This record gives sequence, structure tokens and C-alpha cells, in this order.
Amino acid sequence: MHLTFISSSSAEKKLDLSYPIDFAGSVHFEERKTELSESWGKFKAKELWFEGACIIQSEAILKEPCTVNIGCNSFCWLMNFMQTGQLTLQLENIKTIQLNEGDQHTFYTPALNAEWVLTRSARMFTICLTRKFISKLMGNDTIKLSLNENAKLIATGNYKHTRLQAVIQEITEAAQPGVIRRIYLESKVLELLSIQMHQADTKAATKGFSKDDVARLQEAKQIIAQNLQTPCSLIELARKTGLNDFKLKKGFKALFGHTVFGYLYELRMDNAYRLLQDSKAVSEVAEIIGYKNPHHFTAAFKKKFGFLPSQVAKMAG
Repeated sequence: MHLTFISSSSAEKKLDLSYPIDFAGSVHFEERKTELSESWGKFKAKELWFEGACIIQSEAILKEPCTVNIGCNSFCWLMNFMQTGQLTLQLENIKTIQLNEGDQHTFYTPALNAEWVLTRSARMFTICLTRKFISKLMGNDTIKLSLNENAKLIATGNYKHTRLQAVIQEITEAAQPGVIRRIYLESKVLELLSIQMHQADTKAATKGFSKDDVARLQEAKQIIAQNLQTPCSLIELARKTGLNDFKLKKGFKALFGHTVFGYLYELRMDNAYRLLQDSKAVSEVAEIIGYKNPHHFTAAFKKKFGFLPSQVAKMAG
């Protein structure tokens, strides 16, 4: 795989980044930093790859519009997350896609020939997976990865204030040594992949819901996340979002894979775990996430994780 950066004013090639076949290496992972300063602005890239996967953090600081040509002569599965700025993607066999801050998309293609047009400074987080990596997980028959098949868009949407954003932060902040970091990063890449595949499944499940219904369901999700201590009842949530009880319950389960209260439970437990890692007292954590009775919190936590909340700080230490 290679990335070629071209100034839109001079059409002169400025940078070519190459990678080994299947991102294979002789060590647990390989890293590279690239900086380029030209008349159109600056480009920075921080890359890390291990067999089958490459993680790229890129930033373009522009004085003028910039065109980025990206090419790969073999299958690749790309996950792009627009952290700041804006770009337009023209991908062969897929319509032009506009990505604004907070947008994400995932697609696969038997060979990549794409053009990114950046009109202003931007930061992006990208993961590229090889055919071998994907096939090992899903098998060719499952997702029909024919070398002759056209590019296919898997998932799109806004990733801000979702688990996707949290996983990206966990990846960028990872600092474990050697093979431990490799294992950790691969687990996070797989988590991103599973979330996006779930999004693809739920897209089909929500065919009976309008765009307005989906927007209201997303609003319901945000309301739940913002009110862990004093959660709304189903009736209150339906009233606040303008959904009827049936659409709220059925749509929420189809779109997010949890019931309303199942999602509340998952959020509470995940938040509790992070707070306990910071050595907060069990009673304090219970109150923060909305449990009036610490014993009820302890029982719920043990059901989720299989151990007592009081053990988290010891495990972290």
C-alpha cells in the first residue's frame, strides 16, 4: 500500500508512503513518523502496524486546498474517523462522500483508487485491515470478498459521544511495552470492527423507521447517557423525544442492540469500572452512577464483571 500526496496548485507529487505486504514485520509492531512541509502547508503522520493491520493518525495543516491520492493494488478494509476539519472522498464505484468533524465511514474494496480533497486543515484517524486479517475473522463466504467485487460501503455516521470515540482514544493513548501493546491494540481494532459490523446489521433492522425516528432514537440514547444518576422512565423518555412507546422500545433495541434499561445498565457499569480504577470508594461510585443502595450496585457490578467492585483497585495496582 502507498499514499501519495499531491498539491492541488502544482499537481506535483510530494510524498509517497509505502508499507510491507500485509503489514508484516519482524517485530511485534512497527512505528513510523512522517512530517512534510511544503508551500501548500504541512502534513504529519504517525503510523503503527502489525501483521494485517495499520493504524494511522494524520494531520494536514493547510495554506491552500490539497488533494490526496491513495492507492493500493490489493484488498483493503478502511475505517476512517474525521476528528477535525472536513474532506471529500471520491472512491471508485462508491458515490462521493463528504466527511465533516465527527463523521466516520467504513468500506472495503478489492483494490483502492481514491482521491481525498481537503479544503481546510484536518485531523483523521484511520485503520486499514488486509484481506487476510478480515478473512481470518469472517471467512470469504460470509462477506463475499471476491477480488472482482466492487467497493462496498459498510457503515457511516457520527461517532462522537459513542464507544467508537472512547476506543479511538484508548488506542492513541496506549503505551504498554512490546507484545503487551500489540495484543492490546489488536483487541481494540477488533472492538472497533465489531461495533461497525453491528451498525451494518442494525441498519437493515431499522428499515421500517424513518430518518426522523432514527434521529429521535439517537436523542434518546444521549438523554440516557446524560442522566445516569436520575434516569428517565420509558414514558418520560418517549415524551422528551416525541416517540411513541412502541417505536422507542423496538427501535432502540434494533438500533443499539440493547433495551433502554439494558443500555443504561451497560453505561453505568462501564463508568463505574473507570471510576473504581481511579481508586474511588465503592459507595461514592454507586452514588455517582445513580444507585441509592451500594449493595444493589455491588450485586449489579458482580453480575456484569464476575468480581466485586472492591477488587478493581487491587487489580489495577
